[in-house]
Amino acid sequence: MTITVQRAAHKLLASLPSAFRTKRPAVEPVSMTKAPRTWTFTDTATGERKTFTCMPGCIDSHDEVRDGETLAEDIWCYRQSSDVTLPINDSGRPEELSVLRAMMNVDPFDRRIAHRLPHIDLEVMDGAWIEGLDPDGFATVISTLQGRVDELRAMHAELVAVRAAYQGQVAR
Repeated sequence: MTITVQRAAHKLLASLPSAFRTKRPAVEPVSMTKAPRTWTFTDTATGERKTFTCMPGCIDSHDEVRDGETLAEDIWCYRQSSDVTLPINDSGRPEELSVLRAMMNVDPFDRRIAHRLPHIDLEVMDGAWIEGLDPDGFATVISTLQGRVDELRAMHAELVAVRAAYQGQVAR
């Protein structure tokens, strides 16, 4: 590899979006030893006093509850993975869009019983979500994506080989 090509490669690596950089920081693990936060409030829709306990690891300040009155359906706990973007081109110009962002949340007063337990909402790409994943559903999505990543790795190896062969043909 020539010095010019090496410099170009290093420059390219420095300009890559965060998704392509290795050794990304992991999401801080949830501490299960911290005492849970609990609030009591008046539901403004019904006038009823309600209490809820925050999900371990929740990052919401719950300011709406601290005032003592709020709609019960507006209360939710969450934590999310770090943001990763890729240069997606769907309009003629690449645009950095969020991909594969996971949000763990609980909606303690949701009409859907399953949402009253911790679940994952997965943003596949900038505003397109798979919602309400329980642990088994989330594992299925992860396995599906892992299968796709394995295929992409195989295609990457093939690309490297095909490019080398092609460059050898062109150089003749």
